[in-house]
Amino acid sequence: MKTMESKKLAGKSAKNTVKIVKMWDIPFYGSKRSRVLKDLLSKKKGKSFWVVTVNPEFVMKSRKDGEFLKLLSKSDVNVVDGIGIIWAKKVLEKEGIRLGRAFRVGLEVLQGKYSEEVVAGSWLMGELCREAAKRGEKVFFLGGFGDRAKRSGENLEKKYAGLKFESCEGMPKVANSEVIKRINDFKPKYLFVAYGMKKQEEWIEKNKSKLEVGVVMGVGRSFDYYSGDLKLAPMAWRKMGLEWLYSLIKDPKRWKRQLALPKFIWMVLRSR
Repeated sequence: MKTMESKKLAGKSAKNTVKIVKMWDIPFYGSKRSRVLKDLLSKKKGKSFWVVTVNPEFVMKSRKDGEFLKLLSKSDVNVVDGIGIIWAKKVLEKEGIRLGRAFRVGLEVLQGKYSEEVVAGSWLMGELCREAAKRGEKVFFLGGFGDRAKRSGENLEKKYAGLKFESCEGMPKVANSEVIKRINDFKPKYLFVAYGMKKQEEWIEKNKSKLEVGVVMGVGRSFDYYSGDLKLAPMAWRKMGLEWLYSLIKDPKRWKRQLALPKFIWMVLRSR
């Protein structure tokens, strides 16, 4: 694990300088989630600031897929979406035998010690929608399965009065040129893309220069939650970083994808 020089993401003053931590050749935003949210709220429309929410599955995919790893270095910021990455960072901070430290940090994780360092994509999307409603800003939901983008917008509109949103199922049902036109005609501050891991990042990288938005972010399964089709983990589970386990219990058919987590843990324990 290597730490890069600090760089400024939100302004010119010293207090706006944040640390970027590089792990597994992926640069991660090193601040707490309240700071991430503050920085994103300050972005202006038309700049298309690109956020990637990286979890252990992303890390393991990038270890096998060099092109995906390059993609993660092109984003404007990668945030930590998964307590597993925070666990790994704490374990790898010191040299020596890691098994005891891994167990100790794991207990601290279960006690919720590091919950503020995790920037879950579903949480960030909800907070940006809440702020957009308060500020009269627009949001756009793209992708997801069936009409989940639309239903996510409707549910968030009920939760945050005044939220202005548009949605589109996107490809393959809607041509990409039409998708871009709909987004730019609506002029949203925030664009949330749910095409699935890697596909959504590839789409954003390819189309970023055409988008007239403030922030664009891949959100994975967030539409599943906000549409109501999959229940969000209770707060107690989220504080312990066990959203993945709750999701697996509710949707067992995803067990193959969750195999990335034990592989990630093993990689950390045996790394030098």
